[in-house]
Amino acid sequence: MLADAVFGSSGPQYVMLSEASLQAIQDRVREEIVRDAEYDFIAEFRSLESSMEHYADTASHSQPDLALLTALLVKSEDVINHRALNYRYNDDYFYMADTYALAASVSIAIYTERHLEGYISKSVVSTKAHTLANNLENMLRKKKSADLPLRSGCEAPDPYDQVVEYACWLKDPYGNYLASYVVEPQYPGDSEYWDNLKDRKEAEYKRTKFDKIQSVINKLRSL
Repeated sequence: MLADAVFGSSGPQYVMLSEASLQAIQDRVREEIVRDAEYDFIAEFRSLESSMEHYADTASHSQPDLALLTALLVKSEDVINHRALNYRYNDDYFYMADTYALAASVSIAIYTERHLEGYISKSVVSTKAHTLANNLENMLRKKKSADLPLRSGCEAPDPYDQVVEYACWLKDPYGNYLASYVVEPQYPGDSEYWDNLKDRKEAEYKRTKFDKIQSVINKLRSL
């Protein structure tokens, strides 16, 4: 065969390498596309925030800009339904739960303003709020499943060292250190201290990453 004549016995391996390389390139391209979508989402959200601030300024100094209020509704729907938040497009969409919580808060603020201006009923606001809460709760549940339990471990001591020490660590899903400590079993309570430190850091992680999102869900459900 021509391939054998050109590549010799390495022909099949060359083809396999090419396929693997192509797959790696495709995976990288997909990662870049998804990353671009996430950046685009953030940009659209920042634009929505700026427009909200402008609306608030005009409303505080004169009559509310009702045309801008309508535009805000369209913008907020674009943000909430952005492809970066679509599980069919972005496998890791749930990691954007905190940003979605902000977007949901802005969206429901716009719906509330439209209700106050007489465009929609209170029930429409409530229905929208519960829909956003359901979406956010689903994202939070998946985020917890992916993040927890946090990664922890201890490096075994060097058998040739005279002092027995375990280098212990606690990391988040991205590999960032949340806590580290050298446990020396010869000291009473050292292992217990490390366990308590891990518990405190994990509780702090949950407060930072989960509790604020849950508070937004609770607020949306109360409307």
